[in-house]
Amino acid sequence: MKRADTIRKCKLIILCFLLAISANAQEITRRHVDSLLSQKSFPGSATSRIHVALQLAEFFTHLRHPSTAQLDSASHFINQAEQLNYRSPQAETSFRIALIRSAFYKSKGQSKNGRALLEQTIQEIKQAHNLVLLGKAYFELSEYYSQDFLQQTMVSRIRYLNLAVGAFERTNQLVELARCYRLLADLHQMMNDYTLAFAETKKALAYYDQAHYTETQGLYALLGRLYYTQGDYKTAISYELKALKIATASHADNVRLICQINNNLGYDFVKLGDNQKAINYFSRALEIAKSEKDNATIYLLAGNIVDVYLRMHQPQKAKAFLTQVTQKFVHPSGKLYEGGDEVSQTYLKIYLALKQYDTAKIYCDKLIQQTNNPNLNLYARTSYYELIIKFYTATARFAEALKYLKMNQDLLRKIGNDNDLGTNETLWFGMDTSRRQYQSAIHHLISANIIKDSIFNTTKSKQIEQLQIEYETRQKEAEITLLNQKSKLERANLQQANLVKNLTMGAIFLLLVIAALLFRQNVHKQKSNEVITSKNVLLEDLLLQKEWLLKEVHHRVKNNLQIVMSILNTQSAYLQNDIALEAIRGSQHRVNAIALLHQKLYSSTTTALVSMPAYIGELIDYLSDSFDTGYRQIKIKQVLNPLNLDPALAVPIGLILNEAITNAIKYAFDHKGGEIMVSLSTSDDENAILKVSDTGRGLPPDFDFSEANSLGMEMMKALGKQLKGKFAIENGHGVTLMITFPVEQNREEAFVEKDYL
Repeated sequence: MKRADTIRKCKLIILCFLLAISANAQEITRRHVDSLLSQKSFPGSATSRIHVALQLAEFFTHLRHPSTAQLDSASHFINQAEQLNYRSPQAETSFRIALIRSAFYKSKGQSKNGRALLEQTIQEIKQAHNLVLLGKAYFELSEYYSQDFLQQTMVSRIRYLNLAVGAFERTNQLVELARCYRLLADLHQMMNDYTLAFAETKKALAYYDQAHYTETQGLYALLGRLYYTQGDYKTAISYELKALKIATASHADNVRLICQINNNLGYDFVKLGDNQKAINYFSRALEIAKSEKDNATIYLLAGNIVDVYLRMHQPQKAKAFLTQVTQKFVHPSGKLYEGGDEVSQTYLKIYLALKQYDTAKIYCDKLIQQTNNPNLNLYARTSYYELIIKFYTATARFAEALKYLKMNQDLLRKIGNDNDLGTNETLWFGMDTSRRQYQSAIHHLISANIIKDSIFNTTKSKQIEQLQIEYETRQKEAEITLLNQKSKLERANLQQANLVKNLTMGAIFLLLVIAALLFRQNVHKQKSNEVITSKNVLLEDLLLQKEWLLKEVHHRVKNNLQIVMSILNTQSAYLQNDIALEAIRGSQHRVNAIALLHQKLYSSTTTALVSMPAYIGELIDYLSDSFDTGYRQIKIKQVLNPLNLDPALAVPIGLILNEAITNAIKYAFDHKGGEIMVSLSTSDDENAILKVSDTGRGLPPDFDFSEANSLGMEMMKALGKQLKGKFAIENGHGVTLMITFPVEQNREEAFVEKDYL
């Protein structure tokens, strides 16, 4: 899992806490509550009046943030139910009252009293052997651990949910069972146990289907998050959209869930490189948070939108947007387990992108002060440290950067976050490189690669384990289908035998011969089908293994190329000759262009094709950072149509772009800077056009591309021939280099969102 995915998981955990979608199914709606409260008294028998009073008490108790008046109403209805039950005591009713009173204590902030009452009630329910109420009691006890997402807390919650499952499995409470498994899957995906999370999700779906329960939006939203963690973003989007369709059509209160689903879709489209759709979905979630007057969620979602603007290299737009939010909404403070100072974090990112370090220091100091907050979520604390390290490295305050690198390392080891340990090593490498301690820099780079390899291998093992489980499940399903077919065949033979008893001996003989022939043919067909099915399953398994091996090869190649780049960087520190130094730097850029391609291949869902917009975008980001185009006042714009190409075409395109953009940055502009435009489009079904243009001084009037013999020009000519492309150069108001090359069948259609809304 990449660093961006870790931050996404941290924000998702915080969002789940802020939205606080109740795990308890409300059996009564707000409209029904208002109708009951308008009556002076409840009609019916004492039993029915107790039932209504407990429904109302449970409704007010499980509100997200009940007011004092609402808690008083809950207390009133609990007391009313107790008085009615006192006249003719029923043990089951007494247990229900105790469970709701425990939840009331928890909502009122008296968790110690509520838990003591609940644990006592559980012992009494056990003696009464009431499995339904025992399951509900354990479920309620698990809710006492829903106020934070620390590792040990989630382990305790899982233990009580499993006890609830054990009780419900001996009853017919299918919806309760499904709800328990859904929450277990949610917790396990937060703990990175995706194999178990997928298995529990399937169990929840099966129980919902058996119960004919249609409110499955929360489960499909969870499936979307699970497929996101596996890198299958298209499948994730399909499940999130399905959840959104069910939630918007439902009469239940799904406002907060819809907010969360839109946020998840925003992350999915970020991964697919569709930044505009990502902003659209984050904005929809933001509007819901505004309507709910939930300022904490407003600032978290605003931070997501700012992150997308920064990915689009629009820091000024990000700054204007965040300033607008801060002027309209007050930032909440003092909340337990909060996500931290979202405003300072986001402004610090913006001013680092703008390289306005004096202003950035103000927000960095605020984050440093916030790190002393004992209630700060540990994942948020690590994100603070990372931004502080980046600020101190960018401003050459290496002693302070080193201090926070060590603090971050200790914290990450404490919470067991290996992925971020690798990121911390990469930050360390960047700091050592900036202060020219190249031997130490290489040590930290190698450490980062070792950690990444370990995480990659662990993830691969878990996914192979999941594939093995699915493979065994398919085999069992095939065996069950075969047994059913045999059973149907046997029943058919028995019916046929009863029929032929009334026929003559000759007819019986004839029919038996025909039946025997048919049976023999059917058995032969079944055996052939079994062989074919077995071979198909084996081929699928071999294809999956081949895919994983290819990804690992690309991963190793990328790491080796990064080490080559680091060695070149170290070598450049010992060179005094400017020409040699320039040659090494040019080699670094070319090696990086190839390394980026291998990174795309091992991190994508397929190793067959490369998403050119994503690849070109990352290549441009690298060159922009390497040459500090912001300082040179050079803007690089991109217009990239969706196009997926074979790696054999992607490599030459990347190298041509590297040479063209590098030449434009180095030679095209004076001190006033200018603009470079990179575009990739398709002219028809057979050809693509790659164009790099600048607004610089242009080429000399007598420049002849065919006669140019520099290394860069020779490389572009050779790479153009490899692409079977045609070069064209326009020299006027700057230089435009255009190459048209055939793509044949290598282009793949972009993902189109279904209109479920």
